[in-house]
Amino acid sequence: MTAIPLFLILLLSATACHAAVNDVMPGDYFPLQPGQTTLTAYAYDREFQGPYAGGRKTFDGRIDSSVLAVRAARSFQVGNTTVAGVAVLPWSDSQVSPAPLATALGEKAKGLSDLRLGLTAWLINDKSTANYLGVSGVLIAPTGDYDGRQVLNAGENRWRFIFSGGWQKDITPRFLVELSPEIAFYGDNNDYTGNRTLEQRTTYALTGYLRWRVTPTWHVHLGGQLNRGGETRINGVDQRNPANNDRVMAGMSWFLPDQQQVILRVARDTEIDNGFRTGREILLRYQKGF
Repeated sequence: MTAIPLFLILLLSATACHAAVNDVMPGDYFPLQPGQTTLTAYAYDREFQGPYAGGRKTFDGRIDSSVLAVRAARSFQVGNTTVAGVAVLPWSDSQVSPAPLATALGEKAKGLSDLRLGLTAWLINDKSTANYLGVSGVLIAPTGDYDGRQVLNAGENRWRFIFSGGWQKDITPRFLVELSPEIAFYGDNNDYTGNRTLEQRTTYALTGYLRWRVTPTWHVHLGGQLNRGGETRINGVDQRNPANNDRVMAGMSWFLPDQQQVILRVARDTEIDNGFRTGREILLRYQKGF
């Protein structure tokens, strides 16, 4: 195959929905102490394969993507409720191959991605029973680098809002469970591949982890994620491309002195309907508390 039909290019507008918009790590919904600040650095290495349409691979293409991100969070007390504000700024570098796919999507996209601003409030914060429940709102502003002449971009040129929650509970002194549902809403991109208008329906995600405290400072986790919804319309035409997919994750966490933490996680898609399948994702995260 040496060319990619236009309808397959348009299917790629759902690519960003193949994982929850707000990537949740183990322990993210453990509340910080009021007055505590954390600085976090992320490094992702990803390989996307496809595209897929209707669950079938339609082209043997690949996108290699590296993402770096910094996050700052600050916790404070509002009445009896612990609240944390967060800001995240990502940077990405993506390369497309082979040449026919690069022609269709754009050979590469490099630059700052969209700024994220969020707020989390803990409705349950019970250390005596190790039971925690937080709710979050995240606003993603269209501040990233964007070129309307190609599909692949670091930014998305649209507003997004995510409402999510997170529940963490000890099952035994060694095992704990974490669940995080998400619903994401999308504004329109009015400069999509040649002044087209891209609309996207609501997406839904559920992320879960089972974590094992091997030692107090070394934890192992297994996780999964379900993603549903996200059909797009381009210039009012329904693309019939729900970004339904399932993911598995596994990794380890190390808790170091002086409020330091390192997380290593690997992930991949197990099922996908439309767009690109994540064949490999490696994440390294470092966090420091103050």
